[in-house]
Amino acid sequence: MTNRDAERHERAGRVPTETAANRFRIGILGSTMSDPLGDAARSRLTAAAIHTLEREGYDVHRPESSAEPPAIATRGAESVSVEPLASDDIDPTTVASRLGHAASRDRRALFVVGSAATERRLRELLSAPVLVVDERDGRRRFHSGPDRIPVQGGGYACVHVEGPFTPEIRWRETDTPIGPVPAAPGIDPTAMDGTARPTVPRLLCEVDGEVVAVLAGVESLRMPPASAFPFSYARNASDKRFRVRRGHDGRVIDDFAGFAAMREAGYVPLPMPLVPEHVLGELVEPLADGPEGHWELVRIVEDG
Repeated sequence: MTNRDAERHERAGRVPTETAANRFRIGILGSTMSDPLGDAARSRLTAAAIHTLEREGYDVHRPESSAEPPAIATRGAESVSVEPLASDDIDPTTVASRLGHAASRDRRALFVVGSAATERRLRELLSAPVLVVDERDGRRRFHSGPDRIPVQGGGYACVHVEGPFTPEIRWRETDTPIGPVPAAPGIDPTAMDGTARPTVPRLLCEVDGEVVAVLAGVESLRMPPASAFPFSYARNASDKRFRVRRGHDGRVIDDFAGFAAMREAGYVPLPMPLVPEHVLGELVEPLADGPEGHWELVRIVEDG
């Protein structure tokens, strides 16, 4: 989970509105303050939410731990995590981690944002299909997450690219290729359903449009074999240098004094795709059916 900034707060009011189409309420918070980015914005957003929650009869406390949200509100058996989101916070990893953190503690997440554009982006992320780029015919395209992919034998998956530019890395599910592909224990990659589709979708990793790895479904991301990827890298415990190994035979082909030197040579770690069920667990299905009960959204509007 991401750490949260503990903020001090100021006050603001709210004029409530409703949106029946999405089956959860939106509070429009009125404020005379500016809308700066970063910590100041999160502080202001939190303050507005706290003021509203206190008016509605919630008891609000502000945890000292940065592992918790800046405020937690309770009313009877109900518990709410106050999650302020500045415009730069609206990315799949941040939203998924905040939502998962709240759910793991039996709280609803109260997302607080400061603009219509930020609100729209948040709604898009949390609308079905939840936290994925898109879904077609039961096959999904994923966002890239912040984590690396650990491989069997130690180290992490990587690829080699030419030039100084950051490559475009995409993860998606598909029905091809048919037949054996690298799979986690207990997964049969050759099984087919009644329509001649593989029971377990293939998970493809594409770098700048070229397929560089194929796995038997998202569960095979849990410690896949190094041979499933073009290369892997690991830091040697003795001399602290980074060794790059070729995937298909494990041979060391490059050696670097540090990560920066490795990256300058064109080796790029592959990011773990953000798989909703891996981040949110059983909460994915209720979210896919509708957000009511798991999260709410409030938006601040500036006085004219």
